Amino acid sequence: MKIPQSYAITLLAILSGGTGWPADPCAEGTEALRRRDLTAAESALRQCTQQASAPVEAHLMLCGVYQLQGDAVGLYRAARAGLKRYPAEKRFYLTAGTHAGREKRFLEATEILEPAHRRWPDDEKVAALLESAHLGEGMAQLDGGDNEAALRHLSRAAELAPGDVEAILNLGRALHNVHRGEEALEAFDRAVSIDPKTPLANFHRGMTRYGLGRLQEAIGDIDAELAANAGYAPALLVRGLARMALGEWQAAEPDLDAAAKAMPADAPAQFALARCLLRLGKREQAEARLRRTIELTPADPSPKNMLVRVLFESGRAAEAKALAAEAAELARRERSAAPGQIKFQSYRRPAP
Repeated sequence: MKIPQSYAITLLAILSGGTGWPADPCAEGTEALRRRDLTAAESALRQCTQQASAPVEAHLMLCGVYQLQGDAVGLYRAARAGLKRYPAEKRFYLTAGTHAGREKRFLEATEILEPAHRRWPDDEKVAALLESAHLGEGMAQLDGGDNEAALRHLSRAAELAPGDVEAILNLGRALHNVHRGEEALEAFDRAVSIDPKTPLANFHRGMTRYGLGRLQEAIGDIDAELAANAGYAPALLVRGLARMALGEWQAAEPDLDAAAKAMPADAPAQFALARCLLRLGKREQAEARLRRTIELTPADPSPKNMLVRVLFESGRAAEAKALAAEAAELARRERSAAPGQIKFQSYRRPAP
């Protein structure tokens, strides 16, 4: 394995010139390395670096040995030990931070690299590694549902790399998830301005505009997304919802039907299509979609209540009454949920 140039320079200088060290583990390790006896060099240099008087060169040589051996874990541990002893040596930060990032320990990588960035704010390699670590941690938190933590890391990533579309797009997602819609739009606008072909940028912007009630703009964004990503089911769902909100029920049906067929396990898609079909007078089709929604979300009273209405209108009163009792019990459970379990829905001020 090729040794990094930073370590190679150190090793060549030491091996060619000698150290002047007395006959102790440090000198023995240097001599073993000169003979290319990596096993003996590792053993001696490990003893050497445990001494209080061990010079930084000994730690660098040990890192070089592990690199030559292809021992990534050993290299990481040696770099962390060297970093603790010699916090002014940049190579230890880079080595340890890179390893933590490769192992997807992104938070650890940020903790290693933030002090390096403070010491060397103009170092492009340090900044790039740090940005990558914050981006990785932010996306992991976003996927795990911790939107506040994701927002902190993605904000830092976008600050370190203002032109990184991936960081900016995911920052917009995090902002949207914490209900900071206008700021999310700014992030999506930035992503599109940097690269108009950024995958899903128009979709996320459209979804955010839909949430803000800017329905025609949302449809325009979704149109742009579907032009480049035909058949993308979540985009079809959002466009169908926007058209329903505008009262365009006929236009909404094809989008919602396609979304429901593409996402048969997605309850919101099934429920949206059921609502649209019911509005269009297609009662039998709506009933099938409502029953599918109930299968997917048996604890949600909303589709059961709607199905109760369909059953009453179809003259099936006995069946409707039994289902109404189930829906009422589910609604009671929701109302009596503990404070941390209450489900809050978005509120939009009624039009004057």
